[in-house]
Amino acid sequence: MAIKVLRVDRDFVKIPLVKGSFARGVIWPGMGAKYAGMNYFVMKPGEENVPHIHEKSEDIFYVIQGRGVVIDGDAGIEHLIEKGCVVYVPPRTTHMVRSLGPEDYLSVDFQCPPDLKLYKGLKLKY
Repeated sequence: MAIKVLRVDRDFVKIPLVKGSFARGVIWPGMGAKYAGMNYFVMKPGEENVPHIHEKSEDIFYVIQGRGVVIDGDAGIEHLIEKGCVVYVPPRTTHMVRSLGPEDYLSVDFQCPPDLKLYKGLKLKY
């Protein structure tokens, strides 16, 4: 596989992880990635993603803009997150993020290895 340069505003597949919207799958198995996946999230204030679990994947995300809470659904704990925070979620941990505003929440999310169930049925569009 050759080097690829992708844009989060154009080169993605829609992943139904945000209630009423979607996350952008940019690096994923359908484009050739085998060992990591990368998703881009944009959530308006008050939006949240769907509570979910990655059975075999570590989930790491970096908050680019905004404020929110990451909720550990297993422990019932909310952690405040904001621009500059890095979050680590171990495999088999129920979690979700809620945007608090006042600006949109932006983050880049990585799963290692890629969580194949996130991409099931998606087609490469670029």
